[in-house]
Amino acid sequence: MRNYTPYESGMRDLLAEPYPIRANLPELHDLYSVIESMHDNVVIVDKLGVVIWVSSCFERTYGISKSDIVGRTAAEMEAEGFYSPSVASLVLQGKQTVTIVEDNQLGGRNVVTGVPIFDDAGDVEWVISYTIDSRYFLKLNNEYEKLNTALDGNQIVLNPDPSSWGVVAISPAMKRVLEYVSKVALVDTNVLITGESGVGKNVISRLIHKQSDRLDGPLMEINCAGIPANLLESELFGYEAGAFTGASRQGKVGRIELANGGTLVLDEIGELPLELQAKLLQVIQEKKLTKLGGTRAIDVDFRLIAATNQNLRSLVDKKRFRSDLFFRLNVLHLNIPPLRERTEDILPLANNVLEEANGKYSTNKYFSPEVTDALQMYSWPGNVRELRNVVERLVIISEQLIITEEDLPSHIRDGAFLERENKLPLKNALHELERKLVTRAYKKHKTTVATAKALGISQPSAARKIAKYCK
Repeated sequence: MRNYTPYESGMRDLLAEPYPIRANLPELHDLYSVIESMHDNVVIVDKLGVVIWVSSCFERTYGISKSDIVGRTAAEMEAEGFYSPSVASLVLQGKQTVTIVEDNQLGGRNVVTGVPIFDDAGDVEWVISYTIDSRYFLKLNNEYEKLNTALDGNQIVLNPDPSSWGVVAISPAMKRVLEYVSKVALVDTNVLITGESGVGKNVISRLIHKQSDRLDGPLMEINCAGIPANLLESELFGYEAGAFTGASRQGKVGRIELANGGTLVLDEIGELPLELQAKLLQVIQEKKLTKLGGTRAIDVDFRLIAATNQNLRSLVDKKRFRSDLFFRLNVLHLNIPPLRERTEDILPLANNVLEEANGKYSTNKYFSPEVTDALQMYSWPGNVRELRNVVERLVIISEQLIITEEDLPSHIRDGAFLERENKLPLKNALHELERKLVTRAYKKHKTTVATAKALGISQPSAARKIAKYCK
């Protein structure tokens, strides 16, 4: 019996399992885009052995144009020496899945798997085959072994202790994110990171780089929304001397070339213009780039991490993002939940920032219990970025060692209060509202008379309430 490689075994097991979430499968009109975005070459042959469809990378693999093969039989192609043996012929003869190593006319060797599709009578109606270059197959098999080890719980990472990663992960949601990061870092595959603005997508992308085999290589980051479209192309791809008016005499090395041997992070990938999406896709597929004004193709080797706060699938539907690029990027998908969905992380994050700010400004300030309650209750629409800005501001503006509720921005103070009251019975909510109004008025006006006037109540009532809440 043949011994299968880990990759082959994994693929056999995967194909044997029914897909559990049919609703998430692409629509029929998207399937060709999915196939075209794959690294593998795909061929469909009918029951007579006639080739009826091939993917676009067939020409690169075999040196034959699509128009020269569609309509011919697999046996004819084999007889003319384009490849040998023919996996389609073997599948039609044996009526079972076949995996072979074939030789092609370009002198290359490929791993080819043919899968039969049966009709209701049990006869082979179609054969679908997919081809992997043997060099890529060996690389993929090695990466599969790494990932399989990680999935078994025996992951080998450079810094296995998450506390050394500089990421707060108290909540189950963030613990799952870091567990996934430890697995993703082991394989040299494109990653798409999604999440709202401010959740820390850049932190996670840097973490993946630091835990990967490319640690010693460069980490190049570029925000596609932060550079005007007319400058973004030269920033990404570089240019030759004199490529355009105002160009440097020495030319320029682009970020993609600078990332050679390391990791390229494209933030806000959804803002990349369509014409640059096509150029980026070509670089990803061919691992070569040509500078603006240049004619020489430059070899590049980098890992791509893309990040966005947008729904790329929705942008694809609106024709604002290329489907083939989306499928190329979305090999491994990592979503970072917003801060409001991982409330266990709020106070540890706030305390970390407080410690940093105390060191930065040579202070020793701390939060009052009311402030910690407010920080915990607030919904943080700006996520971790907003939290960092708020805490640093509190350290700067607070005049006392203890940061009080009065130091908080009004939208956080009031928003936290409303959030808290939504969780209280009416009687308790009214009591808390009264305490808050009396305390605030007395702290501002200092006397019972002025406090009474501000609150619109009598002086005796104000005195009683001040004694109740402020003494």
